Amino acid sequence: MSLEQHEEHSNSSELLSSANGDGDFENRPFSSTSPPSTNGQPSSSFTTTTTTTAATATTTRATGGDDREDDDGLTPAKHAFARICLACRTGDFEAVDSLLSTPNLDINQVDEYDNSPLILSSLCGHIKIVELLLQRGAVCDRDTFEGARCVYGALTDEIRDLLVSFDISKAVDVNQPFAAHIASLLNSSAEKDILFKIQLEEPATHVSGDEKENKVLEPELEFEQELQQEYIGLHRFLLAARSPFFKRKLFSGDWKDKVVVTLPKSVTIEAFQVIVDYLYLRTSSMALTDKSIQKKVRDLAKEYQLQDLVEGLDEIAKAQSKKEQYKIKHNLAITFVEKARKDLDIFLAENILLTSVQVPLNFDQEVDFEDIDCLSYLSQKDRAHFLQQPSIPDVVLGIIDLATESVFYYPGNKSILARSEYFDTMFKVGFSASSAHEKKPPLYTEGLIKIVNRPAFEDEHLPFLQLSSSIATQEVANMVLSYLYHDDVKEMHLKHLIELLYTADELLLDRLKTMCAVRVSSYFSKLDYAEFQLLSDELDHDAYDLIRVAWQTRCDKLEQHVTKMIAHNLQYIFKDEHEKQRLASLIQDSAARIQERQDTDTIELVDDIRYYLTKKYAISQDNETFDPLSFGRDWHSENIKLYQSAVVKYERDIEIVDTMLESLNLDA
Repeated sequence: MSLEQHEEHSNSSELLSSANGDGDFENRPFSSTSPPSTNGQPSSSFTTTTTTTAATATTTRATGGDDREDDDGLTPAKHAFARICLACRTGDFEAVDSLLSTPNLDINQVDEYDNSPLILSSLCGHIKIVELLLQRGAVCDRDTFEGARCVYGALTDEIRDLLVSFDISKAVDVNQPFAAHIASLLNSSAEKDILFKIQLEEPATHVSGDEKENKVLEPELEFEQELQQEYIGLHRFLLAARSPFFKRKLFSGDWKDKVVVTLPKSVTIEAFQVIVDYLYLRTSSMALTDKSIQKKVRDLAKEYQLQDLVEGLDEIAKAQSKKEQYKIKHNLAITFVEKARKDLDIFLAENILLTSVQVPLNFDQEVDFEDIDCLSYLSQKDRAHFLQQPSIPDVVLGIIDLATESVFYYPGNKSILARSEYFDTMFKVGFSASSAHEKKPPLYTEGLIKIVNRPAFEDEHLPFLQLSSSIATQEVANMVLSYLYHDDVKEMHLKHLIELLYTADELLLDRLKTMCAVRVSSYFSKLDYAEFQLLSDELDHDAYDLIRVAWQTRCDKLEQHVTKMIAHNLQYIFKDEHEKQRLASLIQDSAARIQERQDTDTIELVDDIRYYLTKKYAISQDNETFDPLSFGRDWHSENIKLYQSAVVKYERDIEIVDTMLESLNLDA
């Protein structure tokens, strides 16, 4: 390619793939038949080639996930997958890490060439990305064709050893916050409000027949034998959300006024425990492959209208080997989590959002937002209304909607709100009543067991809690509740994104903050000047204000993406006097963030801009020279010209940065 052809492309980072320390470009052909390395170095047959364009975004063959499509017919999840595939080829760890937070993203899907992100990163030799993908749920099973390609096509022995040693049981993302939180509810006695009593078929002791004949039992051992029953405390709202059977029984059936429910003798503790593990997403401990209880579990699942569990048990029963059973169980674990999210999505929409109450403020004069007391507008009638709702709430949430000048109240569940570290800490240290009319919930006690006595609940036992002082619109409140209840925000509108980001920061929801940053980076992904100017129209904040917002909310991913946009448009910014002054002011603010800054201390913003300039032009710090000998034997003259052109443009942009620093009397 000639130099003139090269300059027709606007983004040099798309012309040259990322350079490694030796100056070698890493855009290689992908071959599933390439033999593995024998000494930890790339295989000799895995030839290196230099191309003039980066790998184009691949078209995924997945059909699940978010159904909303843009003008290109691609959903956000599909866009993210295409970008992850590109980042796995080029070794962009930061891009992969950021994009993995995209909701509804299946990282085990493949592109049109049957390459998954794990296969691409393995073939291209990016071990850090391989490790990241494995930790986030990517599956590599050597007994499948895809797994064999991934392992035996690995560029280095180190990657191959990592893939082989990584236990498939680790492939489920144990750090998935939604599933982990639901599972943790079973370990805490807080907010449990129904007790199931199960008659045990065998004595609770583990004394053998010979020991019974030849040994006198200790008094406490005899007491355990006499009990022969077990109690399991659960959460009414979660049972109602996950099962139509439980919802009917708890809300309008014969369990409505009961604190303790004695199950029929036909229900065994082992079978019921599997049901509980399913409801609470304790998928790793579900005894689905235990043939001795499979029929009993299936009968219970059918009675409780848990159709996906019934189908899963049927699938396991048809498996021909234990290995096949294990694979099925692994896939079911993912299916069960997605089903739980859908269940709680429906629960939120039908039983919380639809039953909210709007109370007009009716102000005669202007009032400051901070001076409005939401609690004073909540009537006893509204509390009583919420108490009768199928959401089975234990708290009332309030937010102020400035657009309608109203207060909106929602029934809520503290166990779900505890996903926020802010609320979790509040509840653990002792959630005090908001007014003299509120009382602590009544408790039911049986021996050492203490649970909330839900049938004795009255409106005075339903406390009030303002969802967030940062929320000023009902739409943002709905987004926050959507995230808390089912770990997704279906409609994250750009005009509400900054308000949502501030709310997420206030409630200590780091994952939601990341989702906000991903929304910005995925929508403004071209990095050109047109998109740079569009920021202000879409978000009501220009690039410079967005970085200040990122500082305030400690959202590194947002800060880095906007900084990258600035780096890619330095020429345009420098030519526009207004933009130039805005950037200069931002650099000063960045310098001021360093306490007791010395004259030669670095400035974080400037360092980041310089870093993204090297990424933009694919500049290797070891080869900032025009000496052809420094590039090695394999470099052709055409490649040297391309690199020289990139270096010239890089130095031109670096000069802009240095000029601005000099005008501000800053040295960094």
